[in-house]
Formats: sequence, structure tokens, C-alpha cells
Amino acid sequence: MLKRASGKDAYILKKALIEMRKWQYVIKDAYRQPVQLKQTPQSKFWIALNEEITFDEEGFPVAKGISLLDPKVCSAILCNYSKLKQESHDKFQGDLYYLMLAFDDVADLALLEYPLYEKLVTYKIDGLQNVDIQ
Repeated sequence: MLKRASGKDAYILKKALIEMRKWQYVIKDAYRQPVQLKQTPQSKFWIALNEEITFDEEGFPVAKGISLLDPKVCSAILCNYSKLKQESHDKFQGDLYYLMLAFDDVADLALLEYPLYEKLVTYKIDGLQNVDIQ
């Protein structure tokens, strides 16, 4: 009927059709119950990644907490890299995902000009002990 109509009748029919489609969505939303979560989903291994960075007398940064400025933290991440990467994979809401993303970026930049160090890091990620790497 809309294809055969012309002029003012076609305009009125198009407007009525648009209004009916708008109401269709309103009615669907009225019958469809919204999803409400009882609890927010959390990882079973929650890690608080708080850091506090201060500067010493010589102007060097001193990190407290989980920070990539702390060599012990970087060493721990490197030793447990595979497990941490698996735990954080596709969990965009967690801090661990972004910590691993930042660690990858820092490692890529730091090892860009040192292929030997990059190979050592790869061995460490693969789980080899220091004795085996030597």
C-alpha cells in the first residue's frame, strides 16, 4: 500500500510506520526484564595493584606496592609470566590484564636493541632455571 501511495498519503503512511516501529521497541522493552547481577563477577585470584611512588634525595623514583619500577616485581612477573598471562587473558575488567599489558610494552621497548637479552627473557618465560640458561 505504501508503494502505491503518493504525495501526502505516502508521507502520512511513512510517518505512521515509523511511529509503529518506535512503539514496537517500547513494548518489547516493557516485556523483557532487565538483567540484574546479584554480585559483580570477580576473578578467583584477586590481586590489589596499588602503588605509591616517591622520590629519594637524589631524585630517583622509589616505588612501594606493585610497580614496574621495582626490579623485584619485574622479576616476579617474569618468573610467573605464563601463569599470569593465562590468568589475565581476555579479562579486561581486571588490573592484572593491564599490568601484563604494561609489562609487555615496557619489555618490548627495553629489549628492542638487545636481542641477546630478549632471548634470555624468552628462556625465562619458558620456565628454564638460571642454571639451565647459563
